[in-house]
Amino acid sequence: MRHRRPKRRAIGPWNGDASPENTASRARYVGSPEHKGHPSPAGSPALRSDATPCDPRIEWDDINAALQEAIRRRCTSAVFEQGFPKYVWGWLDGHLYEARHLNGPAGTYKGYRLEEVEYPRDPEERLDRSIGA
Repeated sequence: MRHRRPKRRAIGPWNGDASPENTASRARYVGSPEHKGHPSPAGSPALRSDATPCDPRIEWDDINAALQEAIRRRCTSAVFEQGFPKYVWGWLDGHLYEARHLNGPAGTYKGYRLEEVEYPRDPEERLDRSIGA
């Protein structure tokens, strides 16, 4: 059996060339069929057995708003790809989600809900739990 090391998640300094506001305005959630057990704009469902399934009741506009708000608040990793943070953490429907920048078009993300033990280190306390609750 292959064992994985737990990710070392941490909110880091803003390393983007553009401002968080500008970067947020260009970011969008496109999702992944691998996290869907239902038809969605991401395509036909192809839920992986090890993937966290998305809640079909959550609207895509709400997901995009949460992603963009998290970027504006700099709840991001210090690692950037194509001018966008590789990881973004934000609250949606009372749960913390992690969005990962995709290898496709710049600024596109998929996301998944985290368990509390997976929450990123947050030395500057940017993750305000009241956001998205």
